[in-house]
Amino acid sequence: MTTHACEVNDLTASWLARTSGTGVLSGAGLWPLLAVLAASADEPGRTELAEAAHVRPDEAMDAARNVLEVLDSLDGVDAALGLWAQQAAQVSPHWRDRLPPGTFGELTGDAETDQPMLDRWAGERTRGLIERFPVQAGPELMLTLATALALRTTWTRKFTDEPLRPDDGPWAGRELAGLNRSTPELDDLRALSTSAGALTMTRVAGDNGLDVHLVLGEDGRGPDEVMPAAVTALTPREGTDVAARDGSQLLADGDVDSWPGLSVVKATRTSLKLNTVRFTVRSDHDLLEQASTFGLETVSRNDRDHFPEIGPVPLRVDQARQSAVAIFSATGFEAAAVTAIGLRAVSMPSYNARALRVRYDRPFGFVAVHRDSGLVLFAGWVDTPAAWEPPKR
Repeated sequence: MTTHACEVNDLTASWLARTSGTGVLSGAGLWPLLAVLAASADEPGRTELAEAAHVRPDEAMDAARNVLEVLDSLDGVDAALGLWAQQAAQVSPHWRDRLPPGTFGELTGDAETDQPMLDRWAGERTRGLIERFPVQAGPELMLTLATALALRTTWTRKFTDEPLRPDDGPWAGRELAGLNRSTPELDDLRALSTSAGALTMTRVAGDNGLDVHLVLGEDGRGPDEVMPAAVTALTPREGTDVAARDGSQLLADGDVDSWPGLSVVKATRTSLKLNTVRFTVRSDHDLLEQASTFGLETVSRNDRDHFPEIGPVPLRVDQARQSAVAIFSATGFEAAAVTAIGLRAVSMPSYNARALRVRYDRPFGFVAVHRDSGLVLFAGWVDTPAAWEPPKR
């Protein structure tokens, strides 16, 4: 079973490169949904979705299943898939049976009934961190496909709480909820030369195999530059332009001052001292604002059916959103994301069925009948139809 880590991280890096503000996102939460849609769409949306997920369309459904199984098998991580549809969507049993295992439910089309049900699922699958399902329920929501991802780890070496008062920079003059710790593991720190300039990255290890890497870039570099470079550095591959040096090497060489946030201080023993802050970050992302990044541009158009594999009802993407939260404290880290894509019926006429036509263009009769009893109430014959008159203005 493959983790598809490179493919998922490529999506995450692409997303980060188009995010200019602070916040939190989960490419791992979005990736399986794009893979499922790629396997379910026709061209050209099929190729666009597959390219966004960096996976072959004919392998996308199995890849989505693999990624969700791998995520859910990790210690400290819970991953879930959910599908809800109105009966009117006529979801194909064959398509549903190909999906990764998950929750399958019915939508009524009534927001007052459906929204609380979806909200409960989001809360239950994220340990209460995400309380509201990101897609809005209502009569037009024919089908929604979602993932929930929750992560929790406890630090192997805890922090102490102390005030942090920066001397310069945008936080200068403020008293912050600081976190401090010292560890002999110098190589938890790495200095990297990347396409986004110099980066300083520090690993904070959890007790269940989960780590959090803190990333500091050069002054003036924004998150759209720093974060994609950091993600790329964490999954190095052939052709990647990243040069890394460990903390022990930096201290031995005395090459410290040129790296963001680094300095040498006196201590009773050789160690790595880390000063940071507590944080809670929440974000809500409208994925259709970057539809081309996620391969959603074509499949959100109202021109025709884009997902014939799902069923006979013509569908298009109408909503695509993610709600995410991350909490970093003295004792550990927890994060969660619910990502959902909502489909609605294409409003254009559908001509997939055959029909009969009959024309009464010569004299004809009529009968008026009481339906339940069969009692004929009126009968007659039309021999001279009325002449057409233009409507009065």
